[in-house]
Amino acid sequence: MAGRGRTPVRGCVALSDEGDGAAVLYNFCVARGSQGRGLGAALLRAAFAEARGRSMREVFTATTSGADLFRRYGFVPAAPGCAPAAWAGALDPARGSEVLSRRL
Repeated sequence: MAGRGRTPVRGCVALSDEGDGAAVLYNFCVARGSQGRGLGAALLRAAFAEARGRSMREVFTATTSGADLFRRYGFVPAAPGCAPAAWAGALDPARGSEVLSRRL
């Protein structure tokens, strides 16, 4: 909540260790008024650094929009069956998510 003396949240990302050297980016978002200012790139770089620091070798994400940013940072469409099974199985097919991956 923004208010007097408080800084509004401008973006977020979460990283989940899925085992076997795989990680998943969750809840990646940048507030509309903060887009185009490098915040998304900074969040991705921080997530990559965290993943490397935890010996993860590949990062996956799913998006229904915004794939351009992920592609600029090395994500490519994930081959079927390569994403962590439990995570990929939980995706709602009705949303039409594109699953992407990036080797570290």
